[in-house]
Amino acid sequence: MWKNISSPIHERMMRLRRIAVILAVIGLGFSVVLATDLFRSLSTNLRIYNNIVRHLLAEYVDDINDEDLIEASIQGMLEDLDPYTVYIQEEDQMSVGMLTRGKYGGVGIRLGVRGDTLTVIAPMEDTPAYRAGIRPGDKIIAIDHESALDLRTDDAAQKIRGKPGTEVILTFRRYGEKEPFDITLVREEIKVNDLPYYGVDNGIGYIRVSRFSRDAAKEVRNAISELQDQQIGGLVIDLRDNPGGLLQDAVVMVDALVEPGLSIVETRGRTKKATRTYMSENEPALEAATPLIILVNEGSASASEIVAGAIQDLDRGVIIGERTFGKGLVQSIFPVGKNTSLKVTTAKYYIPSGRLIQKEDYLENGVLTDGLDKKDSLFVTRSGRIVQGGGGILPDIELEDMALTPLASRLFSRSLYFAFATLHQNDYDVSLPVVITDEIMEDFRAFVASKELDVTFPGEKDMENFEASLEKLDSFEGGVDLGELKAYFESRERTSFDDEYDQIKRLLKLEFASIKGGIGERIHSALEDDPGYLKAVEIMQSPLAYQEILRPEGQTAHKN
Repeated sequence: MWKNISSPIHERMMRLRRIAVILAVIGLGFSVVLATDLFRSLSTNLRIYNNIVRHLLAEYVDDINDEDLIEASIQGMLEDLDPYTVYIQEEDQMSVGMLTRGKYGGVGIRLGVRGDTLTVIAPMEDTPAYRAGIRPGDKIIAIDHESALDLRTDDAAQKIRGKPGTEVILTFRRYGEKEPFDITLVREEIKVNDLPYYGVDNGIGYIRVSRFSRDAAKEVRNAISELQDQQIGGLVIDLRDNPGGLLQDAVVMVDALVEPGLSIVETRGRTKKATRTYMSENEPALEAATPLIILVNEGSASASEIVAGAIQDLDRGVIIGERTFGKGLVQSIFPVGKNTSLKVTTAKYYIPSGRLIQKEDYLENGVLTDGLDKKDSLFVTRSGRIVQGGGGILPDIELEDMALTPLASRLFSRSLYFAFATLHQNDYDVSLPVVITDEIMEDFRAFVASKELDVTFPGEKDMENFEASLEKLDSFEGGVDLGELKAYFESRERTSFDDEYDQIKRLLKLEFASIKGGIGERIHSALEDDPGYLKAVEIMQSPLAYQEILRPEGQTAHKN
């Protein structure tokens, strides 16, 4: 007669019974190994946990959702670990699957954590984030006006992703700008292309690698073979803004560049499975005599750093650009339920010289920082060059990425280059390679003038804050004439288009190139005045300069 009884108390007790059964099964699984102190302690703590859950569900003043309670306890268990150890729930599994296939609804931002703050590692090329001018290093402080300060990378990615055609509002803090700002992005179907462009210019081969997925290394090997057939005098592999990906593909890529029998990377973890040395096994696709240069920047992370670090430590090529991101951790995914998984940091990786490149500012809570005590220690490459550990890969030649000027940057963040090129793509006789004429530039000037733009120049915000502070000082009876300073900034605003003409013209050219020839043509067009690429070509065209950088007597981190 009890079968028809239904009440909140009855339902609560049924949920409690289900949880008790689950915990009993967990406890039974551990009972076979209770001979060790570790599992005795674990068994005791699970018993305490079981009792806490039972009392909360049975006695708490309000009804508690048992699934939410368990999820919260799992999140609490993980939150003091590194930001990449996360619980992947059922709704997230689909996103993981879509990412694995290289297609998902989103805005094209690669995320990381810097100093406990959600940070843009890089915008993916030809995506809403890229067209809006979002930059590596931008801090995301809110998503749809909800604080993102305590979000993990996976949680933030889940909130940013969504159905194509829907909007998401991201709030950023940017270095050099005192006030946060919002950017509204419309989600699109993001298709990630590992090799968006490769080709030959001036007898030098060039390959852009945007990430490391399951097929990236195979595509690179095929591209190298194709380029070698064109008798290239050198090869540039561009890993800038590449956030990494699969460890195995980084290993296979290095395997295509170095001779067999060399250590590429070593992973070290607590388990035998997580501890392994990866060696080069095959004959390289790139001929040993062909000069090699790797381009990197602060957006180059994880698997990109394995490739750049191995090439540097093995003295196979020259690294040019900015210090890399500094992510030296390896994750593995373990299924823990029917539709749930646990992504766990299982190892750290060490490149051939023995360096750990993990950046210390990731983990201020002390987790996973062992080994960083040697960050200032000196290591040596295969031929005896001196390199340093910790804090990413320091290039052999340091070059800063090209900085955007104030108006050019604002036009980028408002997507006005993209809007103009899309609107007028059939109004001009534009062919490949794209040439931006004076007529196009004057039309763009008028287009920009029709928009309301709030452009802030260096020092202008300081002046405004100073003026506001003076107004709050009741005791201040004197006067400060800021007229000349205000006139200066007004003049800057009037002449900014002409002052920044060359950079604005370059960025507009890239949008037309993208429309006329796709993302590959955009990349190719950008190389014409890319400081990193031009420096690589200069070095490759001077064999003595290339060899001098790799000499044991030389030092890394040459300033340009």
